[in-house]
Order: sequence, then C-alpha cells, then structure tokens
Amino acid sequence: MKMKPFVFFLATFSLPLLFQCKKEPETIIVNLPDDIEFGETIVYLNGEITEDYQPDFQLDTVYNLINYVFIDSTKANVFTLIAFDWLPIKEGNFQLHEERIPYIKALTSISQIVDEDLPGYEYQLIDADEGYINIEQLDTAKMEVRGRFRAKFKRTSKNGNDDLGLPENLQFDGVFYDKLRLRW
Repeated sequence: MKMKPFVFFLATFSLPLLFQCKKEPETIIVNLPDDIEFGETIVYLNGEITEDYQPDFQLDTVYNLINYVFIDSTKANVFTLIAFDWLPIKEGNFQLHEERIPYIKALTSISQIVDEDLPGYEYQLIDADEGYINIEQLDTAKMEVRGRFRAKFKRTSKNGNDDLGLPENLQFDGVFYDKLRLRW
C-alpha cells in the first residue's frame, strides 16, 4: 500500500515530462550521386528529392568571397532560400555555423518571406558538426563550381503563419555543378 503514493507521483509528474521531451531528429543518410552534368543541381529535403530549389551562386569581387544560395520561389506567395555565405574563393570542405566568420566557416541559414515583405517560418541551424559544404571544383575563369552539402534546421517560430509548406525539422542534402555569377 505504501507504493501507491509513489506510483501516483510518477504518473502525475514524471510521465508528462517524458512526453514534452522531443528527441532531435536523426540524420537521414542520403547517397548523393558522384557524377552530375554541368547545369545540374539535385537537392534532397528530408531524404526526398525536391526540384523546388534552384542555385544562385554569387562571386563577390569586392569582399573576395562566394555565397552559395538555393532558392525556392515555386509557391505563389512564399519565397524560401537556403544560404551558405561568406566563403573564400577556394576549394575545400567548410564547417557550418550561424555567426559571421568570413572566409573560414559557412554562415548557414534558411529564411522565408511571405507576400514580399512578411517573415515566414524561422529556423535555427542544428547539428552543425554533422553539416558541411564541400567545394570540390572551382573554376573562376569559366565561372563554374561543383560541390555538395548537408544542413539541418529546426523551426523556432511560425511568426503567426499557417502552413508554409515546410515541416518543423529540415535536413537538406545536395550536389551541384553550376555557374557562378558576379555579384558586383
């Protein structure tokens, strides 16, 4: 009989806490292709190919850096972009982060704009140590770049929006071989 108060305590206070604890999503293994043609970009969202994200790689000659951006403008009033910014003009494997550390790590973010000027969902970079952007081949004379990436995000706010088409947890994986454009 003395166990009943203890069981009652566990059921009342401990079990609800277990349901509130959400496990971080596990990394989805995506086998990115090794051979792609020039002009081809393949992006996976949570392990499924999505054709919504198009590359916009910008070579900034003023600050001597490259910004790698993938844009989804397929939805009528929602504009979404994934960005790997402030990278040096060189090949290499770069870590992801959320701080502006030019030329060393990739400032990595995802943002949404609704109806041209309202904030969409907000996301935070998670598991940055598992993410990367690897620039495998860079030719600034031909203005071509080849590489691959992985980035994971967790939604932090809906900003009062209903369904904007993205889930709470995001994992983007991709491979690209495309052109650079001059930013200035």
